Amino acid sequence: MKQSVIELEDTPKEVQKLKREVRKLRVGGDYLDLVGDPIPQALEGEYNVDEFDERLTRGIQRKYKRRSSNIQRCWNRTQLFLPELMHHDSPSQRVLEMSTAHGGMLEVLRHFGHEVMGNDYVNLLRSKGHGSALFRNLNDSSFTPKVDDFGIALPEEGEELADWPYRKIIESIDIPMALFDGGKTPYPFEDKSFDVLMCMQAIEHYCHPKDWMKVVDEFCRITNKTIIILLNPKMETIAGEPGDYAVAFDEARQALRQYRKNGFVCSSSHMMWGETLGFKLTAR
Repeated sequence: MKQSVIELEDTPKEVQKLKREVRKLRVGGDYLDLVGDPIPQALEGEYNVDEFDERLTRGIQRKYKRRSSNIQRCWNRTQLFLPELMHHDSPSQRVLEMSTAHGGMLEVLRHFGHEVMGNDYVNLLRSKGHGSALFRNLNDSSFTPKVDDFGIALPEEGEELADWPYRKIIESIDIPMALFDGGKTPYPFEDKSFDVLMCMQAIEHYCHPKDWMKVVDEFCRITNKTIIILLNPKMETIAGEPGDYAVAFDEARQALRQYRKNGFVCSSSHMMWGETLGFKLTAR
């Protein structure tokens, strides 16, 4: 049987076009109507925020400044990870989201009557090697930067965080916040303070993946029923510096998939961006 071969022009223009098409396929689930469940009118409209171009928000990607895109993405993710909470007659759950960013997930869950709280902190990723939060140890006392990636001052020991990149967006939608560094445990909550905890594309910001399961232990301590963890894809530039990152990343994924500890078990895993990166832990 004769095979047909598609030849691509090896030009920068064609390569860029191909990259755009591949990216659309990978992130399509974030924006498509997954199951014909329309977004409520109450969640439509853009943020009532002035001066988005000021210093505080210049590090936020443009797409994350659009509420309509954020709500669509978070509506879809709630359908995938927490469909049981998308009912107005469901019992109200206490929900914490670690590294809330624009707060879209909490907006969706608040719409269904749940009691929500967000967490956030400043960005500490740009420095190379152990100068970045990506590679620090959990509770690393030697990790003491004075400012974040965008020049925002970090609080001194005992001080409260005054500002973070998404502050204006969060204030515009009135999400209650607990501001603390996810890379330092224990977190400032009593045991079983929340029914549901979400950590979406955020645990990488806290510490090296060799310590992620210690962070998950802390999630279990403060959570009563359900924990959702969504990892970012393992980028090659991260995987190569330092060299043990890639190994630890894959070991953490396997540990999440096989999780049976602290009264929780991994009840489902999810494909995102062509890899198994989403994990749902439920109380046994």
